[in-house]
Amino acid sequence: MRKKKIFLGAYVNINNAQNINCKSLAAYLNKEKYVIKTLKVSLKEHQQLNSEISYITVYKPLYILSNFFAFLYGIMWSDLSYLPKHHSTPILVLKIAKIFNKKVFTTIEGNICDLKYKSMIDSFGSKQKMLKYFSLIPNIYGITNHISRNTNCGIQLQKEPLFLGVDRKNFMNKRKVKKLRNIIFIGSLIKRKRIIELIDIAKEFDDLNFHIIGSGPLKSDILKRSSKNVILYDHINNSEISNILINMDLNILLSKSEGFPKVILEAAAASVPSIVYNNYGMQDIIQTNHNGFVLKNKKEVIEKIHELIRLPKLLHDNSIAAYELSKEFDWNIQIKKWELEIDSLLC
Repeated sequence: MRKKKIFLGAYVNINNAQNINCKSLAAYLNKEKYVIKTLKVSLKEHQQLNSEISYITVYKPLYILSNFFAFLYGIMWSDLSYLPKHHSTPILVLKIAKIFNKKVFTTIEGNICDLKYKSMIDSFGSKQKMLKYFSLIPNIYGITNHISRNTNCGIQLQKEPLFLGVDRKNFMNKRKVKKLRNIIFIGSLIKRKRIIELIDIAKEFDDLNFHIIGSGPLKSDILKRSSKNVILYDHINNSEISNILINMDLNILLSKSEGFPKVILEAAAASVPSIVYNNYGMQDIIQTNHNGFVLKNKKEVIEKIHELIRLPKLLHDNSIAAYELSKEFDWNIQIKKWELEIDSLLC
């Protein structure tokens, strides 16, 4: 039987959420069933890439033209294309794909109908342009139940989500957390992440260390407002993050709007439970006081941290359960669901 040709439309040698997810898909998809092509960007530094995968190079000096032809070639070559990078996939390529009846699908990684998440609409220029773009993709999946239930602004999603996985082997650390000492935030230093709110929370706890990993426009504000117990890291790569996570006790993400923050799963694989807000469906995944903490506001976060200081066993029990939670989202498990969906789309 001929292997099916799958094109993954993301730049797997650049670190961001969609690129990392496609890199994992390329690694975990069954090579006895599929031939995989994906994208890479020409960079000066040499990077070690998976030799089982074929790569289409996008050249930076001629990015717009090179990117157009890279996507066009990948889609026309493939039996099925996965296109998660909505801002990078040229709409003209999608129109050509439709003319030639090429099969494509995508995922939506945030509730784009939520006004708190309107950066998606802004990136297209208008809601009408965004809807036109997604009308050219017949198969669209949310990555959480919350997204699948609540995307109701003219974009038709499949009923069942396609959950993303986590490379647990890169973060796996089953350990006993004895006492709350180190709290971590990993993410972009932007307004939506409410990082300034975390800086204010840190001022309430002189005996705890707050580690902040990320870059973005709020970095200078953080430096101005930070207390002595805030440790701000310069840009570090994913392998270094895993080495830092194994020494953390609690992960905090105070965004009011998210898709499915992979950092929650990466932290869980390192036995680090998370505090998150309840605005984007994390209660579907995290059970409060069992494998993490889904809270409403800054006041509840401060109260919960005090409780975890006072009750180290609660932190310990949640760290063990978080580790177990990460097993459910191991790519070795999630890839089977992706392959079932891919095979159904290929029929």
